[in-house]
Amino acid sequence: MESLRERIKQPHVVVFPYAAQGHMNPLMEFAKRLVCRNLHVTFVTTERAREQMIQSQDGVPAHVTNALQDIRIETISEGVSSDCEEIKDVDMRFDLLKKVGGLTFEGVIERLNSQGHTVSCIVYDAVLNWVPDIANKFNVPSAFFWTQSCAVYSIYYHFYTGMVKAKDETETVIDVMEIPGLPKLCQSDIPSFLQPSNPYEPLLRLVMNQFSTISQATWILGNSFSELEMAEVKAMDSFIPIRTVGPLLPSAFLDGNDPQDQDVSTHLCKAENCIDWLNTKEASSVVYISFGSLPILSKAQIIEIALGLKASGHCFLWVLRLDLNKEENNTLHDFLEGFLEETIDQGLVVSWCRQMTVLNHPSVGMFITHCGWNSTLESLISGLPILTIPHWSDQTTNSKYIEEVWKTGIRLNKTEHGLVGRDEVEKSIKTVMESEEGVDLRKNALQWKILAKQAMVKGGSSDKNIDGFIDEIIARKVVSRHNY
Repeated sequence: MESLRERIKQPHVVVFPYAAQGHMNPLMEFAKRLVCRNLHVTFVTTERAREQMIQSQDGVPAHVTNALQDIRIETISEGVSSDCEEIKDVDMRFDLLKKVGGLTFEGVIERLNSQGHTVSCIVYDAVLNWVPDIANKFNVPSAFFWTQSCAVYSIYYHFYTGMVKAKDETETVIDVMEIPGLPKLCQSDIPSFLQPSNPYEPLLRLVMNQFSTISQATWILGNSFSELEMAEVKAMDSFIPIRTVGPLLPSAFLDGNDPQDQDVSTHLCKAENCIDWLNTKEASSVVYISFGSLPILSKAQIIEIALGLKASGHCFLWVLRLDLNKEENNTLHDFLEGFLEETIDQGLVVSWCRQMTVLNHPSVGMFITHCGWNSTLESLISGLPILTIPHWSDQTTNSKYIEEVWKTGIRLNKTEHGLVGRDEVEKSIKTVMESEEGVDLRKNALQWKILAKQAMVKGGSSDKNIDGFIDEIIARKVVSRHNY
């Protein structure tokens, strides 16, 4: 019997992430999931980000770029020309994006509708809290998309509503914080923007403003899976329920429905080829290090990590974004030049790579990470034990879960100067790569890998949530058509 989904014209979903690597990746993967279910999808990004995506695809295998062929790409303006320096002031940047980007986004929706590509739903990045107003203007339902963990979603919501109070630097530091569905949290476990020492007040405002229009959204979606955060999801049901639709990573590494889908396809930097080098290494012998797409490491910290890697004696592949440390490039270059010469048979340093491909390469044995949410999920999917060096935002909370809840990694200790020292790096690498503790961490990671895959296969928890989301869009489309 023909299903309702098959009897009517397929919905057209607009997917709109904030134009940063950690936001674009999961939303592009969600777009792919919708396309695989025969929906029409338009992916909206900024003119600058689109140019970067195109440049990064130069020399990329066809099967990677083909993943985008069924997704319409539309661009909006950020309010500045693409060749201008990025605006550093957070308030100014987001205000321009709302005013200018919002206006050009409205133009995109108007054009799509006028061309017969009537928009059925807008899935928007939570930080773009002005999108629901535009969706309402076109009488289109919207879906709030959370790109971090459900635990962090719960923490921020409890602070936003005042159910948990923030402390300032003059007050007594919270020893233990209790939030329903979460483990007990110390001050250092909560997102850094909520800590008394937070120097990024504009970013805290941005985070809190995400919830200001959440009541206008018809759906709340999250890039996680229920087996990973069951208690956290359940506890939020009585407040603002979140529907898990992840982990949103390429199909080849999860359900296997599309073996050619091996990359996120939204890189803003051109990846270097490191696979040939990895192919020369023994199984599980390489330490992979990456701290994401944003600048977080000082010159001193880079040197400590480098010396720790060298002393460990293990092979390493290090993604190091020197372009993000411009003020220290000259001195860093001098140090690294000598370091690379001394470790030429031990390690390889690249500026960017296709992380999922690297993490799933048989020669990679562990991952040193900043604990961004995408990297955290990617480590779980790859079944790798990890060492965590969280810096800011949600990374502190993710690190807590990695070490104490999911038990797949170790958080590295910092010195009184705030650095992870070379001895700590060396010792921790050897713990993971050479000890029974490392074997146990790997076993736990492999169990989460199995559960993550089960969530995304046909009938899995996230798979059913995605199907339910689509069915509800279709049901609204049918009601709207009948009312008309």
